[in-house]
Amino acid sequence: VLSCRFLFCFVLRETPFWSHLSDLQFSALKFPKESREGFAHVNKSFPALSSVSVCVRVQWDPWWSEVSTIFSYAAPVFTNEFQLRGQADMQGRILLALIIHGKHLPYKASFPNDGAWHQICVTWQQSGGHWATYVDGDRKDTGSDTDTSRDIYGDGILILGQDQDSFGGNFTEPFFGNITDLNVWNMSLESHHVRLLNECSPVTQDLNILCIEKYQETGSRAHTVG
Repeated sequence: VLSCRFLFCFVLRETPFWSHLSDLQFSALKFPKESREGFAHVNKSFPALSSVSVCVRVQWDPWWSEVSTIFSYAAPVFTNEFQLRGQADMQGRILLALIIHGKHLPYKASFPNDGAWHQICVTWQQSGGHWATYVDGDRKDTGSDTDTSRDIYGDGILILGQDQDSFGGNFTEPFFGNITDLNVWNMSLESHHVRLLNECSPVTQDLNILCIEKYQETGSRAHTVG
């Protein structure tokens, strides 16, 4: 099991930028509509993963209705390895869908398109192909209909705010809004772990691969966080 005490750097383009949010005690990455090119690259080397969980808090731009990519993980040999995307529907919801090993799972889990902060956690494990999507601490969708023949490939690129139609680039489905509190784990979290994270309660730290707690305020430049 790997420790979470790594240093990593977000490599940003012109946008997004670090923004201190007046209603919160921490900062977030802001992805404004002025640019469809904004993204954040997590500068971290990933091993092959037989299980993984990604948790993040998002504040969705309620006026954006197209498909948006919260994060995408692409490997040199396969671009659509692990991805989370969302889209607004006509019922005032943001519907979420996972892509695992290139398979696009249905849009089902959701949260209100209300401009508020929402926590999202997604989990997957090779054993049984089980996956789940959690919203605000509650499991909203689950299944086992994924490829179980291999791990998620290592040596990939993790991007926030964009899909990757090619390895590390060719962005076409941007996210607009704010993102903070990213955690990536080398295990499939249980429901009680997700509830603790949603409540901002401590979770055993030696389970993390990559652990970014609350972002530090940094003005408009990229910053290394440990």
